[in-house]
Amino acid sequence: MRRLATARPALAVAAAALALAAPAARAQGGGASASPLVGWADSAKGLSEGARLHTTLVHPPYGHTLGIHRARPKHLEIFLGGRTTFDDPQGLAAVKFASDDDPDAEGDDFQLTLFGVNAGRGEVIYNSSMKTLGLYGGEGGGDGNFSSPHGITATADGRVYVADTGNRRVARLRWDPVGRALRWVGSWSAGRPFDVAADARGNAWVVDREADAVLRFADSAAGAGTALLPPSPIEAGRWPLPEDATAPLGIAVGDSLDPWYRPRAYRLHLVDRDGERLRILDVEGRVRAEVSAGALAREGVAAGRFLYLALDHYGNVYATDPVAEAVHKFDPSLGHLATFHGPGPEEWALRQPRGIAIWKRFGQVFVAEREGARYFFVGTDFAVADPARIRVEGPGRYALGLFLTEAATVRLAFLDASGDTLAMADAGGWPTGEVTVRWGEGEWRPMPPQSGWMERAERVAVVARPTYSSRKKFRRVRTVDVEWRRP
Repeated sequence: MRRLATARPALAVAAAALALAAPAARAQGGGASASPLVGWADSAKGLSEGARLHTTLVHPPYGHTLGIHRARPKHLEIFLGGRTTFDDPQGLAAVKFASDDDPDAEGDDFQLTLFGVNAGRGEVIYNSSMKTLGLYGGEGGGDGNFSSPHGITATADGRVYVADTGNRRVARLRWDPVGRALRWVGSWSAGRPFDVAADARGNAWVVDREADAVLRFADSAAGAGTALLPPSPIEAGRWPLPEDATAPLGIAVGDSLDPWYRPRAYRLHLVDRDGERLRILDVEGRVRAEVSAGALAREGVAAGRFLYLALDHYGNVYATDPVAEAVHKFDPSLGHLATFHGPGPEEWALRQPRGIAIWKRFGQVFVAEREGARYFFVGTDFAVADPARIRVEGPGRYALGLFLTEAATVRLAFLDASGDTLAMADAGGWPTGEVTVRWGEGEWRPMPPQSGWMERAERVAVVARPTYSSRKKFRRVRTVDVEWRRP
């Protein structure tokens, strides 16, 4: 069988999104609830079992965030006392600074620092602790100011870069672990910078819309000095792009040396043509994969314009789409996995999503909106035929086709006409996309009777759990009729 290594789980996950600085509580024990839709109690928020849910991304459980998973203008008022308002939010960055990581302390790994660009006011909003917010910058052209900034990125060793678009530069900031604040250290010139990404080798990669280029800046302050860092796969001052690359926007760099990034490759992920196209490029500038917003629309998927990008642990690509008010999710080859408009009811829908950041280690996802920000966990969803066509491949060996939007472990429970369980199987872990889930004698819990049970089995409950932090408190369940396929 094809199996997946499980991503290291979190003990708890920070509740520190923009203005989501409620005290984070460790999720209390207990497994998933018995809901046929999701694992944690959405019924408390007015959902019925008939509500249509989308669980590619899920809200963290109440015990983790005290129910605060969306930043609104009122939260800025509470935490910053009217010092600012949301005004054209743009890029996001989430990081666990090495200076904040005590190897002897338990339970702090989930606590992140989140930076959000508030472009209309030329500032960066960040959580200076788990309970407080800070501001940096202001509209202007001097050191420590910004003009129409867009993208932002941050590294574990304390480097923070901002695409300061209106000032035609990339601002270089440093995190002060004592004062828990940002400080200005300089800038790099660029024509019209829009987005910025950092790799694990001391490079900052910057989208320059004026030059239709992705520029490379090596930071001598990276780590203990770039001489001690692995060499860059690209030594030139820009990433080689195809001749037809034009009007670039969002960027993400996948680096095989990132300890929480599974793919063993160094790749550029680039939105260009003003959001119409998303590509993956290798270090020679060859196109490894490509998808267009127009192609998604022709396939019946709501799509408008790709904007910002983020990568997860498995190399899946997330692209925000403020026109369709969605986040599109693609596999590492840009196969479409899901278009996520929000977890369910209209009041939970995304509102013009812009920047996106994913902390790969634990699957924490932050999305900037028109007037705020959202906090999610990576969840999972799947499609299965109804009736489920289960193929008998031999004595005790079976197979079932699924489409998974996220890597997941799969369990199956076969039910009789009254809903009683006849047999259960743990089918192991499976990757995203179209998969044929197989299980044999070793996966039954316990082995079903040698005869008779299949004739009585009328329905099957398929249960999928993601491999990130949410796996302990979330499951996706679909129950459908059974259709046996024998050789």
